[in-house]
Amino acid sequence: MTVGDGPARRRTAVVGWVLVALGLLGAVLALAVALGWVGGGSSDGAPTGPASSGRASSGGSSGGTPSSPDALAGWSVDEAPDAYARRLLAATNEARADEGVAALAWSDCAAQVATGRATALVGAAELEHAPLDDAMATCDVELAAENLSRAAAGPRDVVDAWLGSAGHRANLLDPTLMQVGIGCAREPDGELTCAQVFLG
Repeated sequence: MTVGDGPARRRTAVVGWVLVALGLLGAVLALAVALGWVGGGSSDGAPTGPASSGRASSGGSSGGTPSSPDALAGWSVDEAPDAYARRLLAATNEARADEGVAALAWSDCAAQVATGRATALVGAAELEHAPLDDAMATCDVELAAENLSRAAAGPRDVVDAWLGSAGHRANLLDPTLMQVGIGCAREPDGELTCAQVFLG
């Protein structure tokens, strides 16, 4: 399993955008998945992002939260990227609840940004963060952060890997980040690359 080279955060300032870099730069976190490593699958079509809640979102507003499927279930190459993203949301909110932090609300806007980011990283040798200016402008917020992963592992295993990295953990448990969107895209070997975009 690979998590991003360090979580990305952006905050607006009166004079312009200021990059807040958190975490360990260039860090790569490997996790032995207790359920076994799965790989070598093939793509089942074009990658998609999380399913919309059916409520329109504009500006910084959030749509409805997708249903909370079992975050502890393992990983399958046959699972659709959008279904996996919903389980990653459930695992993230379970981790926040364990730490006494309020659950993140789903943002359709952040999910669209996240899906674009995950898709752009398919096939990349390393997971690297892009500036978050587009997320803040598109979703009309002053704070955004991002966690990345590439894995053939269950959502809870991915969240545990993020929690094991100081910067990723800070993003995941930050109470000022109140909305999230998650997008996942399938790699040629069957793994899923996911972007988790937080808004504050």
